[in-house]
Amino acid sequence: MKRSTVILIILAGILVVGTGYALWNITATRDAFVISGVIEADDIHVGSKVGGRVLKVVAKEGETVKEGETLVLLEPHELDASLAEAQAALRQVEAKYSLLTADFRQEEIERLDAAAKHAQAELDQLISEPRQRVIDQAAADWMTAKTQAENARRFLKRVENLAQRELIAKQEYDDALVKADEAEHGMKSARERYDLVLAGARKDEIERARERVAEINAKLRQLRSGHHKEQIAQAKSEIEAARARVELIRAQLYETVIRAPVDALVESLDLERGDLVAAGKPVVTLLRTGSLWVRAYLPEARLGLARSGLKVKIRVASFPEKDFIGIIRRIHRQGEIIPHNLQTREERMLQVFQTEVVIDDPDHELRPGMNADVTITKS
Repeated sequence: MKRSTVILIILAGILVVGTGYALWNITATRDAFVISGVIEADDIHVGSKVGGRVLKVVAKEGETVKEGETLVLLEPHELDASLAEAQAALRQVEAKYSLLTADFRQEEIERLDAAAKHAQAELDQLISEPRQRVIDQAAADWMTAKTQAENARRFLKRVENLAQRELIAKQEYDDALVKADEAEHGMKSARERYDLVLAGARKDEIERARERVAEINAKLRQLRSGHHKEQIAQAKSEIEAARARVELIRAQLYETVIRAPVDALVESLDLERGDLVAAGKPVVTLLRTGSLWVRAYLPEARLGLARSGLKVKIRVASFPEKDFIGIIRRIHRQGEIIPHNLQTREERMLQVFQTEVVIDDPDHELRPGMNADVTITKS
């Protein structure tokens, strides 16, 4: 047999077999076909806004976590101290505001008003009373003031002892100190007045009484004029600033606990107790539960056989006998040419549409980067 004849017979056989296979393939794949792709995942990188030293690593690589579960704990000691300091400062400015508001202004007006009336009465008495009565009254005032000063000093000593032992607030000690100073000043003033009376300097004493009346009345007018409002406004601003400081530190303390933002699988966590974590640096990589998906490309000729929401079967080389269930999440509306530089009509027949298929992998057997075959069956 001639060589050319043999070749023709072989070619004819190949043609027959190929035609038969093509017809079988068209029949077999009319309602089902396979597209290939690569498994990908929606990963989340988690860290802390404040950073710090690792106190405890709670989560482990490969385990699943729920939203809000603790992954890593950072040492909070410095922030705890800062919070206590900020809260103390807030209490201090709130106490200051309390003194400036409520009934304080009215009480102060009433106190100064009474003091003004008393000073005026003393002035009137100096002008009208006989000299001996003035001397007797001055002596009595001096003894009373002296007793008050001695009592104030003894009280201050007791308060000072308690303050040194931190048994009372510093404000109580400051108040006692002010009262002791005022009592001492009152005693000296009473003694000076008594000495002036004895020396017969009645005109000078009357002048001093008039100055005292004028001084008290001036303070009273100032308080009634509303200048006190400026101090209240300043105290309010101080409170707002102190509260903001407290809230800031509380927010920073919250960041010392690194939590899972969603239900996820811990993909990467390489930390040990004592490690330093930088602020804003991711320290844990999570894979969102149910986030594995296949990026595949659907030929234009098969576009009518697939749709979003369609269930499909997925196989990977690692589990060749197992079908994983998937759902087409999205078919991109913009087609692509692969390779991208093809121009002719025949070449445009190679146009494909990127397709995303979400995988149901409850046992976490699949991994990003695996090659996958997606079998699509016409519904």
